[in-house]
Amino acid sequence: MVESGIPMVNPGGESTMLGQWRIVLRQAEEAARAGRYEEAFALASRADVVDHNQSVQFRGRLGLDLLARANRRAATDDQAGAIEDLYLAERIGAPPDSLAAARLSLADRVADEIRADLDAGEPARVLQRIEELARHKISGPALRRYREIAEAWHTAAAEARRGEFGHAHEHLDRAERLAGGAGVIAAQNAVLAARHDLDARQKTATPKVEALYTALTEGKWPQILAAAEAVLVAVPEHPAARQARAKAWQQIAAIGPAGAAQWPAPGARTAQAATLMGLHPEPESPTAGPPRPIRGEARPVSSPPSPPTGTEAEGIVWLTASGDGPAASPGTRPVPARNPASARPLARSEAAGPKGRFLLWVDAVGGYLVCLDDRIVLGRAGPDSSADVPLMGDLSRNHASLVRSGESYMLQAHHSSLVNGKPVADQAVLRDGDVIRLGSTVELEFRQPSPISATARLIIVSRHRLHLAVDGVLLMAETCIVGGTGQAHIPAPALKDPVVLYRQGNALWCRAPGSFDVDGRTCAARAPLTLQSSVLGDGFSFSLEPLRSHPV
Repeated sequence: MVESGIPMVNPGGESTMLGQWRIVLRQAEEAARAGRYEEAFALASRADVVDHNQSVQFRGRLGLDLLARANRRAATDDQAGAIEDLYLAERIGAPPDSLAAARLSLADRVADEIRADLDAGEPARVLQRIEELARHKISGPALRRYREIAEAWHTAAAEARRGEFGHAHEHLDRAERLAGGAGVIAAQNAVLAARHDLDARQKTATPKVEALYTALTEGKWPQILAAAEAVLVAVPEHPAARQARAKAWQQIAAIGPAGAAQWPAPGARTAQAATLMGLHPEPESPTAGPPRPIRGEARPVSSPPSPPTGTEAEGIVWLTASGDGPAASPGTRPVPARNPASARPLARSEAAGPKGRFLLWVDAVGGYLVCLDDRIVLGRAGPDSSADVPLMGDLSRNHASLVRSGESYMLQAHHSSLVNGKPVADQAVLRDGDVIRLGSTVELEFRQPSPISATARLIIVSRHRLHLAVDGVLLMAETCIVGGTGQAHIPAPALKDPVVLYRQGNALWCRAPGSFDVDGRTCAARAPLTLQSSVLGDGFSFSLEPLRSHPV
């Protein structure tokens, strides 16, 4: 039989000698030449191609081509593209030594940019960028040195914000030594400048801290509040000052339109405390000026406005101590409430202040049922129920009560109740994280996230729900914190600075950094709220809604 040398063909005219895998491999090569490496890799990894020797060799060349393109992209400051190519090269199976060399080359190029951030005195940005690179397996000796410098520097700044100046100096000393050893002279000079700032801050803060401890010794809460605020201007995260300020809010919450008469008018200290609480403006000293801002710190917000009086107080819902209706704020004529049914007639505490319940709707966060009384009834939902927290479950109408006393809570069991699996015969003290079971199936988690606030949160962990479409229940004491930290009563991860609702006199107030709008009126730092207010600020907004006397 004579061979013609012409490849055999099938009836359709396609060569059977080339084979389908050769066609796929050619397509992969064309994609690689066009720079479509993802497509080329996908074609060369098909099950009918992947095991052929030519496909294996092609993937090896493809990995090297990707490493070369990663280097070119890095040279043109296309860091993201270079990292993408390195990832794909690793998936393809590029030689480990070549891959490590390419990553080290990229790290060296990026190190120059990161060094510029270090020279500019931005250790936080340096750490952020290095951590991002480390997640992409980009690291090198220069980056490790810069990271050590930035960590020491950043820790010094954090210690300074807390008032730990001795520790801050130690960390700055280490940052300076590391910068000198690494030969980054500009960064070393920036650390020296930070040291001068630290010395100035310490000099400013020391007498203010001493004044705070003196005020704490005397036990005069208006002076304590003023001293704590002064310390926090210079040392924003001073633990003792923050705790003293929070405690002062609680102790002098009654100093407001309803309680100003109990403080004598004469005296500079009394005037200062009254101004701080917003009772009346304090005359400005002609020689006094704003405190010198600390480098890197935000400027302090202007003084908050005094609460409205006279006709400006119209619309504020001042509730009586019994909670059964509106009361006139001292110095103003009686003002009718917008919605008489919104005041829940529950007089369970002798202390003056807002009573009952309301709904708090925080945009992009959720809704909460807020209970203001010191005694809260947990029970079955229904038209005949008077429970403050009406639950859709197999419960009695008055199944149990939560009683707040000072900073602690007590569960009083009227029917079958357990705390952490242990039956409650009469009453039990609650602690943060305790699980309350009512009846056989209803479970609530008791949370008291802030050590400086008695406000608590109830989370329904079983499948039961309230009639109200809310995300949780707040047992509000003096303050309610909305923020992104773990100590917030209402978690709002996107909120940079906390927003605080608090009691003052017979009203609820809002405290937030900077200015914000309450019912269309611009306020600074803090403002009174009604039970129908809408608040809009920088990065947050919420509204209040009164509840009727019976569950919805």
